[in-house]
Amino acid sequence: KRRYQEAIARRKIRLDRKYIISCKQTEAPLSVPWDPSNQMYLSYNNVSALKLMDTRTNWVLTSEKNKVRLYTLEENHMLCIKVEMHVSVPAEQAFYLLSDLRRRKEWDRHYEECEVINQADEDDTLYRIVTPSVSKGGKGKDFILLASRRKPCDSRDPYLIALRSVTLPTHPPTEDYTRGEVLCAGFTICEEFSAVTKLTYYNQATPGVLPYISTDIAGLSSSFYIIFSACSKFLEANTDGICAQPPSSF
Repeated sequence: KRRYQEAIARRKIRLDRKYIISCKQTEAPLSVPWDPSNQMYLSYNNVSALKLMDTRTNWVLTSEKNKVRLYTLEENHMLCIKVEMHVSVPAEQAFYLLSDLRRRKEWDRHYEECEVINQADEDDTLYRIVTPSVSKGGKGKDFILLASRRKPCDSRDPYLIALRSVTLPTHPPTEDYTRGEVLCAGFTICEEFSAVTKLTYYNQATPGVLPYISTDIAGLSSSFYIIFSACSKFLEANTDGICAQPPSSF
């Protein structure tokens, strides 16, 4: 047992060195500037990046608990995670509930605050997210995210909710928070049977995100299971009137 614990501890150290320390040394910005003139271009790229991650096939199952599965993919100095589960709700209902990031703090303990900065259009929204510090006494992080949601073009396509970091001159970094960045994250939502939906969450790990997930990847904790079990309960508990909402009201 001790050797096993030492092995997973070494894996966490390796992940931190490879994807946090080495990336911090490059200091290359991951966020892209947003303004109304490039909104369509950024939204297209946001959705395309999530679609591309969804097509990858060489995922490795890292952990599974009560049918909530955590996968990882290490490729070209890039670490991605995938969480997969089934929920007993229609796909459209899950889509509308999850696409409103203001409600994510109801099930995700990593979301302390969430505010809408700008409703760019019916399906694209700019948010500021605040997350707690992963170390005692440390600063929390904040993120400026572009959320792009898309309905399926045909019955074989999933619903998509794509997230990535952008920069806004109205919301520069502050001394109170460390500015985190998300390169590519989001959900694909596909109804497989009547009111049985496959929900998949993706995140391309960055130095700002990895501290929240590295203990799960290394096998030192199963907080991913707690969070996504809470997500499932949240979706199943909020069934009234969601699908009837006009998109602009979310």
